[in-house]
Amino acid sequence: MVVKPAPDVVPDRPDAAVLDAFVAVAHRVVWATVATVDRRGRPRSRVMHPYWQRTPDGLVGWVFTRPTPIKPAHLAASPYASCAYWDPAGYESAVAECAAALVGDAATRRLVWDLFAGADEPLGYDPRILGVDDPRDERITVLRLDPWRLGTGGALPSTPRHVWVRPAGG
Repeated sequence: MVVKPAPDVVPDRPDAAVLDAFVAVAHRVVWATVATVDRRGRPRSRVMHPYWQRTPDGLVGWVFTRPTPIKPAHLAASPYASCAYWDPAGYESAVAECAAALVGDAATRRLVWDLFAGADEPLGYDPRILGVDDPRDERITVLRLDPWRLGTGGALPSTPRHVWVRPAGG
């Protein structure tokens, strides 16, 4: 099913069907290929482990990551990331195109720490495996992902397709 609103009615947040479909694939597959763009306009991909949190406005993705110089430089040049999941067992995919920012405040770090620590595996894990005992440790930081486009689908005709795009200016 493709979610296509009437031309004069564009939802500013994804409906439950889109969110449910995206999160089902993302939290089952767990590992996403996340791409950013470097200062020269070239794509750079890495594998990351986002946690997608439902919010009143839709969805926010959270990732613990190392604060290497590469990600801040990429996000300074282009503050966006693409997160792609593929489940070979069901030929399903899920993609989130997002605004992306590194967030380092203590409250956000604690929130993300608790989300991962409190979730069942394979989505959840003990964040201490990152080599730190405290979410405020500067050897880790948080990448926040705010989707402006969500899509799910698959190679099989029986796999429902869902798409949502935030309206311009939204």
